[in-house]
Amino acid sequence: MAIKEKEQILLVEEEHIPQEIKQRRQFVLWRAVFNEETQKFDKLPFQSNGSPADSTDLATWGDFETIMQVYNEGDHKGGQYDGSGFVLSDADKYAVIDIDGLEDTNNLDALASEITSMSYAEISPSGEGIHVWVKYKHDKIRHKNKDAKTGYEIYDQKRYISITGQAINNLPINEGGPELNAFLDKVLKREKHINPQINNGQTGKAALPEGEIIKRALASKNSDRFMKFMFGGWEQLFGSQSEADMSFANALSFWCNKDFVVMESIFRKSSLMREKFDRPQNGVTYGIELLNKAIEECEDTFTLEEKPQKQFDWFAKNANGTTSFLHHVLGKTVLKDFHVKRYPNAHGSLYFYNNNKGVYEEDSTGRVVKGIIRRYDETLKSTQINEVFKYIEETCPIVREIDSNYVAVGNGLINFQDKRLEQYNPKIFVTQKFPTNYVPTAYDSFVNETLKKVTENYQPSIENLIEMFSAVLYPDILISKMWYLYGKSAANGKSSILNMVQKTFNKDGGNIASISPHKLSTNNFASAAMFGKAASITDDNPDFVIQDSGELKSIITGGIISIEKKGHDPISVRMTTTLIVASNHLPSFTENGRAISRRLHIIEFNHNFSKDKDCLSDVETQRFISSQSAREYVMRLAVEKLFTMLGNPSAEKLTPNPKCEAILNAFEEQNDIWADYFSEFKLDYFNEFEGVRVIRDYSEWCRDNMIVPLSNQKFKDLVCTRLDVEWKDKQCIINGEKKTRKGFKSKSARNSASGFKLADP
Repeated sequence: MAIKEKEQILLVEEEHIPQEIKQRRQFVLWRAVFNEETQKFDKLPFQSNGSPADSTDLATWGDFETIMQVYNEGDHKGGQYDGSGFVLSDADKYAVIDIDGLEDTNNLDALASEITSMSYAEISPSGEGIHVWVKYKHDKIRHKNKDAKTGYEIYDQKRYISITGQAINNLPINEGGPELNAFLDKVLKREKHINPQINNGQTGKAALPEGEIIKRALASKNSDRFMKFMFGGWEQLFGSQSEADMSFANALSFWCNKDFVVMESIFRKSSLMREKFDRPQNGVTYGIELLNKAIEECEDTFTLEEKPQKQFDWFAKNANGTTSFLHHVLGKTVLKDFHVKRYPNAHGSLYFYNNNKGVYEEDSTGRVVKGIIRRYDETLKSTQINEVFKYIEETCPIVREIDSNYVAVGNGLINFQDKRLEQYNPKIFVTQKFPTNYVPTAYDSFVNETLKKVTENYQPSIENLIEMFSAVLYPDILISKMWYLYGKSAANGKSSILNMVQKTFNKDGGNIASISPHKLSTNNFASAAMFGKAASITDDNPDFVIQDSGELKSIITGGIISIEKKGHDPISVRMTTTLIVASNHLPSFTENGRAISRRLHIIEFNHNFSKDKDCLSDVETQRFISSQSAREYVMRLAVEKLFTMLGNPSAEKLTPNPKCEAILNAFEEQNDIWADYFSEFKLDYFNEFEGVRVIRDYSEWCRDNMIVPLSNQKFKDLVCTRLDVEWKDKQCIINGEKKTRKGFKSKSARNSASGFKLADP
């Protein structure tokens, strides 16, 4: 959508951008430049160095981290940018459906609601359009690129698409299969193309449009069952989904008068829709066979003569014949069916229970809940939907914290107290789901051998790595340490361990951030991108000195910090994110002492895989780590170790590791950047000279050694703590005369260590 006013451009919320595209080096920046001819702003692409970018030249594209840093802070020339974009090319599998000219992105029409329910979708920079991301190859014979009448466009190569992260749903980028083709037939179909429907049954003709059929079915005596088919909850009625599929297909055959096309369309919009529907079976697909069977067995169908047996409960007839809308009745229905809640306080976001995933999902903008309301009754006006939404906002229960006794995995909820796997349950408030199943008997020899090799079969280090897996899985802070995987040589296996974490706990994206400790200390918005994530992983941490470690220490220990999103007021939150860093260097902090070292757990990686006779390529290693058996084995190790750690009453949950202690001692010695300074300037120097000279000499020493000097107050605190001195008036000899000056003075004695006698005060 063209931008008419620069002030209306939406900010980029990078934490909501899908993780899978963040990993690709296909990002650019853009500026809104006014076009005199069109009287609108064009979005011109740029590189991170300020030069123009080209959607056909990959050399002008950049990685996500660099592009977002320049977007937030400006380029080296001070240039500012209005947004970021992703270049679609032949090298990727993505396509974007662009919807323009929407009157209200909070209340989408039926078509927009349909497409945004299929895959990740976000608002365009203008605030008046939507971009829907799918994995799809544009069929140019079947579908046009653009249709001015419908306002829809599709792109999949040789152009960049602006990206905002202003998500309107919580979906990943999904594959665009037959469901997407059917939708594109409605909005971008070429007139001459014919797409025959495979169907062996004797189909009829529906008596009413699809929306009216749904409305009437929801007003019938079996409305409760039909509603569960459409919106979730059918599990309470059937032993398996196949039984529910058949029952719903039979109901559709009745209501649709055996009209196969309408039956299929409604089924695809229901909570029962799954990948199996399009799976080949007996020469057709599971879905076609299912609907044909329902048609063949159907003996009675709905006709226009039949009247629905009841009106919607949220409409009431008045004595004068008019109808009143009872917004609270529909509001209570939505609250009951979707268990809507606020978290973590009365001003927090709305969360609704996703029956398909078994966890609660955030709806920070209210768009999803409004879409749910519309699905109950497509005849509702926007004002009525807003009435219901306001009622839900004001009356929904408030949840203060995540239930730390449970974690959602691929096949259910793990109950940490009872040490068992349970079914998903809306009574358990969890917002994060790990995609891997928990299988108590899982085993994978590749994972087992890799853990042995990277640790040189040192059992305490193996146990520590498994404890790190457990820390990622646990929804609260269990171990108040930053995990630091340290290996000097290349091919030492650090990346393999990080990939185990990514593939097991973040296969679908959204659970793990990538914020380095250095970025935390230099970027105001970095901690916001980390909030709510199970872990933050930094691979190949740069050899930079971290100047400010205050916020980092709070995050490690699960403390309260203030986070800030660009364009939003700061809020105070408690962080529960596990930090994992891998590097060829030991970390370096301005701060030293136990305050830092006690928050680190350094595991050394000394094995060199490149020297192994059976050394695998990176591609082969990734394939093994990505396998189902590998992921389920890592999950099993994490869960079982977590059961053990939670049962340990000691405050220290980690397996003792002498090797870790040794490398931590080396870190403490190396991290003391002031050791050289105090070896050159002894106690007698500080006692002898006035403070002004000491500070001047200190500044010159920092400049000569290329060290950023501390502020005067921090320098005074450092010297006083290190040498047991104090800053106060003292007698100094200046140009042969005794004078009173501020400076450092020993607490323990009036004489310096060198025997220099201070003048009497």
